[in-house]
Amino acid sequence: MMNPNYNTTVTLYNCLRAADNPDKKDAWYKTTLTECFYKNVIGRVDDGKTSRMANAYTVRIPESNRYLPYAEWVKLTEEERQAFFTLHLDDIVIKGACSDNVTGTSPYTAAELLRRHKPDSFVVTVIADNTRCKYARHYRIGG
Repeated sequence: MMNPNYNTTVTLYNCLRAADNPDKKDAWYKTTLTECFYKNVIGRVDDGKTSRMANAYTVRIPESNRYLPYAEWVKLTEEERQAFFTLHLDDIVIKGACSDNVTGTSPYTAAELLRRHKPDSFVVTVIADNTRCKYARHYRIGG
């Protein structure tokens, strides 16, 4: 039985980094994932000098045979890469199904995508592979 908290669709934008791309430029791949857990909490962030309010995001993606670690995903051809997704720092997550593509040219840059979809968008800063658990195997990302 599916966890009733896994009821959100998210759009994941994976970036093939310029250093890993024969074209020597960032290339973005979009994947829409359903039945995910999504939480956005506003909390206080204190860096020792200032204190401010900020959003903290958590997304849990159920284990999938479409997932590949970044080191394997980058080895695929461009066409093969379309059938899989990966999780990597600085990828982008948008809550919901998003039709936008990231081309790197205005108005379709990563920064503009994030701005257009705030507060339901974030940059991935934390990744955990929780697929070795006995139950509820998933990938956890946050930002």
